[in-house]
Amino acid sequence: MKKLEQEVRDFQPAICRNSMLLPNFGEAIFALYKNTRPLDNLFSVTVSPNNIQRQRRFEAQLIVTGYPLEDQEVLESLSFENRKADVLAEDQNPDRIYIHQRKELERLIKALNTDGFKKMDADLLQLRQLVEFCRYNYTPFLQAFDTNFIPADLMYKPSYKEISLATAQNLLEDLYYQASGLQISTSTAEAVIALAQLRKGADLEENEKKNYLGNLKKINYILTRVINPDKLKSLIRLCRQDLSYEPGVAKYTGSPRQDFANMLQARFDSDEQRIKTEIQDETISDEVSSLFPDIPLEEVGSYSQAYNNLLQTEVSMSFKWILPMRILKTFIKFYLPEGSKALLNDIVIEGFFNNPAYKSNFSSIVFAAINADKEIKEFEESFGQDKKHSIAVLESYIKDSKKDKDFFKKLEKMVQSINDDAHKVLQSLCTNLNSLSRQLGELLADAKKPSSEIISNLKVLMMSSRNRDNTNFLETNYANWNIFFEIMKNYVIINSGDIKHE
Repeated sequence: MKKLEQEVRDFQPAICRNSMLLPNFGEAIFALYKNTRPLDNLFSVTVSPNNIQRQRRFEAQLIVTGYPLEDQEVLESLSFENRKADVLAEDQNPDRIYIHQRKELERLIKALNTDGFKKMDADLLQLRQLVEFCRYNYTPFLQAFDTNFIPADLMYKPSYKEISLATAQNLLEDLYYQASGLQISTSTAEAVIALAQLRKGADLEENEKKNYLGNLKKINYILTRVINPDKLKSLIRLCRQDLSYEPGVAKYTGSPRQDFANMLQARFDSDEQRIKTEIQDETISDEVSSLFPDIPLEEVGSYSQAYNNLLQTEVSMSFKWILPMRILKTFIKFYLPEGSKALLNDIVIEGFFNNPAYKSNFSSIVFAAINADKEIKEFEESFGQDKKHSIAVLESYIKDSKKDKDFFKKLEKMVQSINDDAHKVLQSLCTNLNSLSRQLGELLADAKKPSSEIISNLKVLMMSSRNRDNTNFLETNYANWNIFFEIMKNYVIINSGDIKHE
């Protein structure tokens, strides 16, 4: 311990004597404070871990610079807008475009395993440590040397007094935790300049570049010459009177390169699904206009384009079945109104069916169809507070996923569950409506016969004063049911075979 005390006393420049930290140490801390602030301001809006999606996005832009120019152009061609344009330009075989795009992506991801990109992994981990070092709060340390220090006053010049090692023990360990292992290399400087240019959206002026490089040089000088990690460790051991004590250090693991590859793949897959959905939606626009002339499509609660835009913008996810759900809800409201439901219910209750099995089957189909709007309402209500698909939880996952990738996984799982439930509603209700459509076709045809074969009093029921208008409405609009099913075949499986009855 005496030997350690002598080593500390001999540090040049002098920073500690007789278990007291000298003003030189305070000046070094102030220099770190002044020179990390501009860098922290840059990092806070680019690669700060406070926003994981933004951090990954800016790191991705740094990684992209490792590709040759022609590969950077290929990567640009795989943006959503460019991919969709290429697919639309191919009339004969769009699958060929999808396959070509996927092969290009696989080639770019494979290139990430080359030595140049592997080195970039290490460089970006060093950048992450620098980001954390610049976030370090120097104020408590500076206020220990000068109780009047005010961090908001950039013109304030501290006056330093000596402070005891015992007072600074926790502060020393916190600083060591962030500083140990930090290396500021040429690659680090290049990354900082690149980030500054990305933030500015233009090349830096020479003085701007000089300022950032000056900050890095001063930080590096202090951490290698004045208060390097080995000196900090000696001070901590002296303070603790423990020669074998090992202070904690920050560990930076993982692979920014792999994060980039994962982000590329996830965005590519999401974009492909979105392209297919949008093209599919666009191809049926004429049929939708024919089915609902001058009728705005119903909204399906929070399963809406507004929330879809939020998902696509923030996390590259999407609600897949918005348009078909809106078409389904609008169809039920317009083509199966309360009057039509009342007519069908009268037939079930008052009809004299010639075949009991037919009546049982018909009753089940009618019951399912007339309750279809309730199933949609249940889906809409599932987005309520404390419900399965709570929109408040969804919004919180979007917000928290920026800081914690575990929330991103929860969000991914939740969006998948919402889409699965939406498709179940589509499949179930379209199947029921298709069955009802075929039954209606048989009944409308049977009602025109001199003597009804399925329900003996069918004509009386359908042409009664109470139901005549409802019958006319169903008969007039029956052809539109086929338009509806042709549209929905793009989204669900619909059996178009003839229905058989006992």
